[in-house]
Amino acid sequence: MQDAEDEPLFAERVAGLDIAKAGVDVAIRVPGDSNPGRRQQETRAFGTTRRELLALADWLRCWGVTKVGMEATGDYWKPVFFLLESQGLGCDLYNAAQVKALPDRPKTDRADSIWLARITERGMISSSFVPPSRSAGSARTPATGVTSPRPAPPRSSGSKSCWRTGT
Repeated sequence: MQDAEDEPLFAERVAGLDIAKAGVDVAIRVPGDSNPGRRQQETRAFGTTRRELLALADWLRCWGVTKVGMEATGDYWKPVFFLLESQGLGCDLYNAAQVKALPDRPKTDRADSIWLARITERGMISSSFVPPSRSAGSARTPATGVTSPRPAPPRSSGSKSCWRTGT
C-alpha cells in the first residue's frame, strides 16, 4: 500500500457560516492537535445582533481563523459579512447557485455550515465580488479609496427659486 496525499488546502484555519434571519450557524475547521494531517471542527450558533456578531468575531480570532466563507442568500449576509470584515477577518461570499450545484450538499443548517467550511478550505468555488460598504455620512472615491465627507446640498438664497412655479 502507498501513502496518498490528501487534497491541498487553500486555507488552514477556516469557518463556514450558514446565515438566517435570526441566527448564524458556524463551523470552524482547523488542523488537528493529536494527528498530523487530520482536521478538527467545532460548531456553534450565534444570534444576529451586533453584540453577538462581535462575540462571533472574537471566537473566530481565538481559533486563529483567517478565512470565512458564507453563502449569499437574501440580504441576511450583509451585516455579518461587513462586520466580520471590519474586524479583520477575510470573508468570501459564495453565489448560492454555485453552492447548490455542488454534489452532496447537506440539508440541515449545522451540516450546511460544515459544508461551507470545507468549500472554503479547499477553494472549491471562487468568491463573488462584494463592493465596499458605504457608511451613511461618507463617500468613497473609486480611484483612491479615500473617504471624505459628503458635500452639503446647495442651498437657495430664499428670495429666488431655481424652479419655476408655472406662473
